[in-house]
Formats: sequence, C-alpha cells, structure tokens
Amino acid sequence: MTEGYDAQVDAPADRRRVHRIQLLLMLAVFVVLPWLVSPGRTEPDTKIDLTISPWRYLGRSLDAWNNHAGLGELQNQAYGYLFPMGPIFGVCRSLGIPGWATQRVWWTLLLVVSFLGAQQLIRRLGVAGPLPAIAGGAAYALAPRMLTVLPVISIEAWPMALAPWLVVAVLPLTRRSLTRAELIRALALAGVLTAALGGVNATASGIVLALPFVFLLTHPVGRRRLLLWVGTAVLGGLWWLLPLLVLGRYAYPFLDYIETASITTAVTSVPNVFRGADDWIAYILDSADHPVWQGGWVLAQSVTAIIATGVVAAVGCWGLLRLRGHLARWTLCCAVAAVLFMSLGHGGSVGSPLSEPVRALLDGALAPLRNVHKADPVLRLPLVIGLAAVLHHVSSSGKARHRFAPAIIALAVAVAATPIWQGRVGAADAYAAIPTQWTQVAHEIDSAAKTSGGATLLLPNSRTPTYTWGSTTDEPLAALAASPVVTREAAPLGIPGSTRILDVVDQLAATGVSQPSLAAGLARLGIERVVLRRDLAPSVRAQPWQRVQRTLRLSPGFRQQAVYGEGGSTLTVYDITGAADKGAAVYSSEPVTVAGGPEALFAMYAAGVLSEDQWYQLDSRVSGNADVVTDSMPWRAYNDGVPTAYAYSPVLTRGDDEPTRIGAKDLPPATDPSTQPAREWIGWSDVQVSSSAADPFATHYLDVRDGPASAFDGDDGTAWLTGDHAREAWLRGTLRKPTAVSKVTLRLAGPAQHATLPERVHVTVGGHTETVAVRGRTTITVPVRGADVRSITVRLDASGDAIDPVLGIVGMTLAGTRLGSVIDVPQPVDLSSRTLLLTRLPEDGPSITRQVHLAGDGAVAGTVWLRTDGRSISSRCGAAGSITVRSADGSTQRIPLRLKGKAWTVKGALIRATTCGSSSAAAERRSVSRPRATTITVSASHGLTPELASFGKPPIAPSTDRAITSVSGDSGDRVIRVGAGGAGDVVSLSEGFNAGWRATDAAGHRLQSVEVDGWRQGFRLVGSGADTVTLRFTPTTPQRLGLLVGALLALALLLTFLAAALVCRRSGRNDLDELGRRGGSLGRRGGAPGERAGRSLSAEERSGGAVEATSGDLDKLGRRGGSLGRRGGSLGRRGGAPGRRGGAPGRRGGSLGRLAAVVVGFLVAGPLGILPGVVAAATPRRWLRHVAAIALVASCVALAFFGVVDATSAGAIAGQLLATVTLAALARAACGSAGAPDAGSAAPPASPTPTRSAS
Repeated sequence: MTEGYDAQVDAPADRRRVHRIQLLLMLAVFVVLPWLVSPGRTEPDTKIDLTISPWRYLGRSLDAWNNHAGLGELQNQAYGYLFPMGPIFGVCRSLGIPGWATQRVWWTLLLVVSFLGAQQLIRRLGVAGPLPAIAGGAAYALAPRMLTVLPVISIEAWPMALAPWLVVAVLPLTRRSLTRAELIRALALAGVLTAALGGVNATASGIVLALPFVFLLTHPVGRRRLLLWVGTAVLGGLWWLLPLLVLGRYAYPFLDYIETASITTAVTSVPNVFRGADDWIAYILDSADHPVWQGGWVLAQSVTAIIATGVVAAVGCWGLLRLRGHLARWTLCCAVAAVLFMSLGHGGSVGSPLSEPVRALLDGALAPLRNVHKADPVLRLPLVIGLAAVLHHVSSSGKARHRFAPAIIALAVAVAATPIWQGRVGAADAYAAIPTQWTQVAHEIDSAAKTSGGATLLLPNSRTPTYTWGSTTDEPLAALAASPVVTREAAPLGIPGSTRILDVVDQLAATGVSQPSLAAGLARLGIERVVLRRDLAPSVRAQPWQRVQRTLRLSPGFRQQAVYGEGGSTLTVYDITGAADKGAAVYSSEPVTVAGGPEALFAMYAAGVLSEDQWYQLDSRVSGNADVVTDSMPWRAYNDGVPTAYAYSPVLTRGDDEPTRIGAKDLPPATDPSTQPAREWIGWSDVQVSSSAADPFATHYLDVRDGPASAFDGDDGTAWLTGDHAREAWLRGTLRKPTAVSKVTLRLAGPAQHATLPERVHVTVGGHTETVAVRGRTTITVPVRGADVRSITVRLDASGDAIDPVLGIVGMTLAGTRLGSVIDVPQPVDLSSRTLLLTRLPEDGPSITRQVHLAGDGAVAGTVWLRTDGRSISSRCGAAGSITVRSADGSTQRIPLRLKGKAWTVKGALIRATTCGSSSAAAERRSVSRPRATTITVSASHGLTPELASFGKPPIAPSTDRAITSVSGDSGDRVIRVGAGGAGDVVSLSEGFNAGWRATDAAGHRLQSVEVDGWRQGFRLVGSGADTVTLRFTPTTPQRLGLLVGALLALALLLTFLAAALVCRRSGRNDLDELGRRGGSLGRRGGAPGERAGRSLSAEERSGGAVEATSGDLDKLGRRGGSLGRRGGSLGRRGGAPGRRGGAPGRRGGSLGRLAAVVVGFLVAGPLGILPGVVAAATPRRWLRHVAAIALVASCVALAFFGVVDATSAGAIAGQLLATVTLAALARAACGSAGAPDAGSAAPPASPTPTRSAS
C-alpha cells in the first residue's frame, strides 16, 4: 500500500484535469495526423465517385441494377455507402469542401472513433488507468491494419473503428441486476452500432460482431441475454443484410475470377498475423516494382516495422496471459480463434496441414470469407487490451526493473507506425487534380448521349485506373459522366459473356490494323462512342494507345469527333457512324444457333454469316445441330488479375483440369471441355513440363506461344520456354503407343529466343538416361536405345553462373514418329447446310490448323480472309494460298485460293480469297455417312497471313418487320414500344441477361425471357401487333424495401435508445458506459487507479459481473481502493488463491490446456509445430507469459533478417515455429487458465475480491 496510490484513488481535481488534458492532446494528434498525409492530394481511397459526385452515386445505389457501368450489372454493395461514409462525403461536397479535404475529414473520424473506442473500453473494463488506456487506444488506432487500408480502402477500417464500441455497448448485459430501462438501453445501443457498421463490405462488418458475441457467450450472466443481443443486432443490420441477400441471389459469380484463397493466405503465417501484416495486397509490387499499397508494404517488409509490430504484439500477448476470469476467457478465445482463422489456410513446409481443405472451403462455400485478414480486429483488440494491462502493471509496480518499461513500450507503439515517420502512409500516386480534359470529355459524351443515346467505351482497357498523373480507385470518366461508360473492370461484375466480349474488343482494337467488324460489333453492344486515352501509366501494362489509334483510324465505322488536351494526356473522342442505339432492338423469332462463345460475334460479322437483323443463341452441345460451328471459346486457363493480352494460357487438352480450379477458370459459358475446342496431341497421349512461360500464372510470363506444344509444331519461330527461372527444367512425354526409339533430336532455345542455352541435356528413355554436354550447340542428337518406349523425359540443366535462367526447346523429333498437336473442334458440322468458322488464335503459327468433324456431303470450300504485309498479290488461282484437307485415313487434298477483288498493297489490309480450281470441285464430291475427323489447314502465300476462314452454307434466319418506336425509363425500369410484326419476335436490351428481369406486354402477359447473343437480356413477344413492353428489374423492389425497413428499424432503435437513456438518467443510472454503481468497472474501491471512473464492486457483481478479474489485478491497490491486502482478499490461504473452487483450473483444466497447446501447434505448423506446442505445454505457468512474448519477438527478428515472404526461407520457417510457441501458450491459457499461478488451497476464498497474478 502506497500513498501514491491513495492520491490516484482520491482523484483530485488537478489529477482529473491532467488526465483530461492527456486525452485531449492525443485526440489532437489523431485529428491532425490525417491532414499531414499528402496534403492537397487526393488518395485512391475506396470510391472516386465519393469525391466527385457523391449524391449522384448514392442515388444510383438505391437501384439493384446498374446500367451506368459496364454493359449492365448488379450494384455490388453500393448501398453500403448510404451510411455513414456516403453522406459525409455528400455533405462536404455540398459545402464546397475539396475532395482531398473530405477524405481527411473521413480519416479523422475513423482514427478518433478507433482511439476513443479502445480507450474507453479499456477504462470501462477496469484493465488500466487513464494513461495506459490512452496508450492502448493509440496502439489500436495506429494498428498495422488501420495504416494499411486507411489511404486505399478506408471503408474496410470502419468496422474496426466501431469494434470496441460494440463491446462497450454490451458491458451492461453482463450485470446480474439490470433494470428494464438499462436492458433496453444496452440492447438498443448494440443495434444502433450494428446499423452504423454499414454494408459496403459485409464480411468485414459481420466479423467484428464476433467480439461482442464471444464477450457475452463466455460470461455466465451475459450468455443468458445472448439471444436478445443477436436479435437486436440483426434488426440493426437489416438495412444492409436484406440487400445483401438480393445481391447473393442475383449477382454474377465474380468471386471465382478474382483473388483465390492460395493468394489471400500466402502471407498469413502466424507471426504476420500476430503483428497485423496479414493483408496480401500489401505484399504486391506492380510491374514497375512499386508497392501497390505503399503504407502496407512498409509494414510488411521494413525491418524496423517488422520488429516493432512484433514487440507490440508480444507485449499484448504477455498482458493477455496475466488476465483472469471472464476477461481472460473472452480475450484469449478471440485471439486464438482469430489467429487460427487467418493462419489455417497458410501452407508451406511449416504451414498448416489443413491448408488445402481450408483453401478449398474458402474458394467454395466460404468464398465471402476468403480475405481472412478481415478478422484482424478480432485479434487486435484483445492484444491492445493486453498491452494496456502490461503498461498499467509496469507503471504502477514501483519496481526498479520496470522503471523504463512504459517508455520502451510506448516507443515500440510509436515505431510500429513506421509509415507515418517515413512519410509513406499515403499512396505514391495520389493526384492533385483530375486533368480538365476528362471533365470536358464527360460533358461531351453526356451531351451526345442526350441526343443519340448509347454508351461510351473507354480504350485501351485497363485492369486498374492508374494514370501518369495519379491513381484513382475507379475510372474518372465513369464518375464524371452521367451517361453510361463501359470499361473492363478488374472484377467481372457483369454477366461473364459481356466481359468476354470486352476482352476481345481490347484485343482487336490493339492490333493496329483494320478491323472491319469492330464498329458494327460495338454498335450491337449499344456503344456509340469511343474515348481513346493516352495517359495510362506503363505499370498497368495496357495495350499501346498508338496501336488502338491506328486501328480506329483504319477501321470502317469510326469518325474522330474531337480531341481534348495535349501531349501525353490527350483524349480523343470517336463516334461510331451508322450506330443508332435506342437502348433496345427487335429481332425475328428464330435465332442463328452458334457453337462457341459470345465473342464469336466479331468473326461472324467479318465473315458475313450474321447480319445486324439476326440474333444468335449459343448451343455448344456436341450432339446439337448448330447453324454456325466456331473454334471460339477454347479450353484454356484464365488469370483475371492481369491484362487480357497476358491472361490466357495456350489451348489445353480436355484432360487438363487447371481451368476447373478457382482462380484459373475461364469466364462462362466456358465450363465444359467436352463442348469446347481443345488440344489433341499427335503421337503423344500426354505431355508435361516443369513450367511454362505461356502460363498466365507463371513467375516469368513471356508469350502464349511459349507453351509445350511449341516444341512440336515444326516452327523455328516458337519454342517451349520455362516460366519460373529454375536452374533445371524438364519435359516428359508419354507416347500414344509403344515405339522403337533410336535417337532423339533436340533444337534448344538460346539467345535467339531470349533464352539461356543449357549446359547439359539428359534424355531418359525406357529407364536409361543419356547425358550430353551442350557446349554452345543449339541442335543436338542423343542416341538412345529403346524397343517399346512409352515415355521420354528431357531434362535441361543451366550452368552455375546463369542468372534467372530461361530454358527451353525449339523442336524435338523422334526418327520415324510424327509428333505435334492440333486444336480439335468437337461439334459435327454438315457443310451442305451449316457453316464452319475458323479464326486465328494468338498461339497459331503462319497457318490455321484445326481438326473438325465433318458430316454429310458438303464441300470443303469457302472463303478465307487474309492479312497483307503491303506486297502486291496476284489474283491467279493458288497465288493467295491453299487449304489442305487431311482425312482420318491419311489421305490429303490441297485446295488453292484465289484473291477476290483488286490486288491490295496496303499493309495490314484484310482481303478476301476463295477456293478455286479442280481441287475444289473434287472436294465438293466427297461425302460420308457419319461425322469424320478431318484436319483442315489454311495456309497463305508469302506476305499473307490467314485471319479467318468460313466454310459451308451461311445460315438463313428471317428478319422482322417490327421496329422499336421508343424507349423510355432508366436503370431497372424501361418501357419499350414496338411496331407490328411477327408473332414470337424477340425484343432485346443492350444490357446483361439476368434472372431478375421481368417483362409484361400491354395486355399484362408475362413475357418469356431469352438470352440474346449469349449475354443480352431479351423477351419473346406474344402477339404480332404493335405493343408496349414494360421491363422491370424486380430485385430493386426487395432491395429498396430492405433499405427502407432496415432504416426504419435503425431509427426505431435509435429513438428507443434515447428514450431508455433518458429514463436511466432520471432514475440516476445515467452513465451509459458504466456497469452500474454496484457493478461497474474496477474503480475507486474495486481496483483500477484513476479518477472517479468507476464504482465499488458489490459481492453480486464480483461473482457474476462483466469484469471478474483484470490484469494484475491492478497491482498495489491502495488502502482506500480495495487493495489486495489483508482485508481485501490477498493471495493468502483465504484470499482466493486460485484453487478448484477459487476460479483457477484443476488438473483437468491444466491437462486440457496442455493438450490444446500441442493440438494448436500441429494445426498451424504441421508435425514440426508439435515441438512449439510441447514447449508451451511444458513451460511452468509463472514463466509462460515470458516465454510467449520472447518467442514472438524472436520470430519477428527472424522474419526481419532472414526472410518474410518466401515460405521456404529460414526467416519464414523459424518465424512460424517461434510464433507458434506464442499461439500455443495462448491456447493453453484459453483452455486451461494457464495464466494463473499454481493452484493453492482448495479452501473457499475469504472475500470475493478479484484475484491477482504474479508479477
């Protein structure tokens, strides 16, 4: 007992004034801090619409359907901005506050709410006095997650900011004696705070509710009121939960095409999770090797930050292991559960043995939880509480060894905020202002849209809107313009078919040559204008704007309308001539059926097999009878995270299951390899390689033509190249049938292919290996012996001094054996009545070769479109090239081609050639009774390249006499008036097909929904007369109803809270945060030093109140503060030494805790993790907190100096094992109250005062 503590307990006016000043000073820091981050510059935070046109954006968010972006899509949680973020930005905008300043206002609110929430929770739990609580609040507000997401996606930090307040709200629910008004007040406040979480990111909002849930669940009194709390929380969150259900029911499945669990869990090792550096985006560098998130990267990679954040987390763990009773149960359960949730998906040599099934769940049924880092607040808040407990303990102990501890801990908290001191919190590419030409273009396209309708396409496409003048989270033109703007977003939120089309548009536009079908195809999409931008940053790897400009100039249908700006920031607006989009179209009842993808539109337009008066329906069934069979939509892997030019793998075999995996799936309808064009090996049954530079997921992607098939295509211009910079590469082929092999000839990739010539080559045939030294040769022949060879393996070894080697094979041949591959089109086609359409793929060589299945007696004759190199072409038969037809029986026929029209000499022009000569006539006489596999090769003469080939008879679909007379309405409500025509005609929007659309005619009949062109929404008309069609996107109604009902309930909860608070105030129970005069936080007589922040604990509250015990339990409680002395229940024989009846576990609890330590160690680190678990289990209780803290600090030191990202590095392995000791210690404490001292007498405690742990 000390007089110093007596002074604290008395809390005189000057002491209260000092504490108040300390709190205000720290508040001032958090108010000022956001304004020091890139002042005057707008950060790429969350939504650009909020800084440009917040009220317009919030107005659109009321609709479930969004026709402003893309080609029509569901709003993706845009309603979540209705509160609180959106109104704040809207009000500031209305007051004339600049966008950058509005961001700082929002950030200030975030930091202040976070700080005060944690500080108040610590005080009201009685964990620490005023100054340690302030430090704890600062540590929470400056947590790594907060600094990581604040300048880039701050809305994800809002649930974290509210998390402490959610717990504060339920504190009264743990009191045994609670008046009805107090109960209603607490429940209503919990509901109001749940409503305030917002629904922009429902996962982040939902996860933080685990904190109050577990708080009540682990309390003997609180769990009785748990269902009441759940009910009010649901009522409060209905305004964002009900629209979320609508989104889940009608949204397109975009989660399969963005980040995968293997990516999100790649960095969630146990030490990274503890220190808060668990967001995978923070570890990403762009193509220019610049951090995508600058502040997060510093926290993830900086040596100083790694060690400092580790020290802060270690101190927090040390404090958690000192807590007792309910507070210990709650914090430890939350901390252990959060670490397990985030780290169980982390694989590697010392990763979780459950990582694969966990990742499968996160990629499947638990996909909304895939970004596991959102659970960080569930860990961070307990750690901050533990840190405050330690600060209080060391600052009030009076021991010499603790003299400098508070300053050291405070210094660690400050240093952990490394991005602040380095001036790298904000993004490096924040912008001062959007160039004026963007606003000018927005006004121009809005004016044009009012006159002629239609949407505007932005080219070239870009996955991220990063410009030379700065980075914006969304395309600025979409935010500036009121009319629809079509962009290819990073996440395919629209119907996948429309995304496929936009990807093809980007590829066609970037060819730099004339594309005759491009303008017509865009007009069919409802696009009437194109904006060409020149100011995309090189790091986004977009297609060169120069090529796009050349394509638009050379292609028919485009007219340059205006140019805005100058130099590298010029924007050019092009009109699409002849386009007269009315927002809808009408077609005849019969479609053209197409085997292929929706992107076949441009090839069909170019080949003349589809007119603007016809619509098509996809039918890729092998047993079907499609009018047009195409080779579009081949079986390929797809990486949506990179630009289209690098996103696709080469065409794969049907046995390759990579495109079935989450993250590598191609966009629908590409889901069934049996109905899609796929590669078939010739001579081989299977070919495997160590890696491929044609893999869109490769470390070193080069080109789609660098896949394994290029080693057998006979083209010296292509090669199989490795994509992982490994020093050893191998190719393994399994022959289709046993073959005698005497030698293997290899042409090796070298400098001519920008590759590394290997030092040695090993060829294994029939179990025997021959090794050959290359010695600078590019062609080697390896003699081998094998009579019945089934497998051949070629291994390449790079020299020891090779840096980042790229190995490969240009060609491989076996004497007497034909090796190669061909792309097989599975649908049968009768050329006498159907059309076969073949198009050039990026991996095709000089010729187009396909294996097709011909039926009937149709001729292999047709038209080929050739690209010129500027040379003059003769019009004689055979001068343009030829078509080679190879039947299954081995017979071959060559059909010559003749140029149609004049001899073009314009480079890049697309010219037409047709079959000619007697070979064509002979081909027409070929007939079969059943489909036969036939290989067709379209070859061109020197100087020409085949682009497209059409065979057979073009489909004939009747047109309609109907016409669209008017279209009115917007977003999810349209009224379309059509003239008279045929019964069953189809009316179509230029927007995505969705089950939510409903249409009725003038008579009230509900119309049949049809998918037009593989992506557009259409409806089949009933009668033949003129009609008025009313279309509604029906999910808008339940969404708005949910928003309205939820808002009313939230308002009702707020009014209920205010009324109950008023009643409590009048009855003398007016302290909203207090647990009651008789059951409040540990204060004047219950424990925590400080001013009159708390009340004394009654016996009732001590036995079942919210705070059963605290950190130390506030050591050295004074004479008047209920110290743990002779009369206050010291740790004597009668003072509550934790025996079996005194609250601490007995042998069963201790055994359970030790078992939990070992099990948790195994769960997060596999078999090697058992050792850290055993260490934690075997450590004496009095040393457990010290071992846990030291292990975590040591793990972060290992990360800092020996590797943090590479899971195979010494730092990552050592760090994982050491941090597992800490986690296992927490698990032991959670299950067995390991933080308590050894059990004493089983005698009942003399008094119900809080227990105290050892120092």
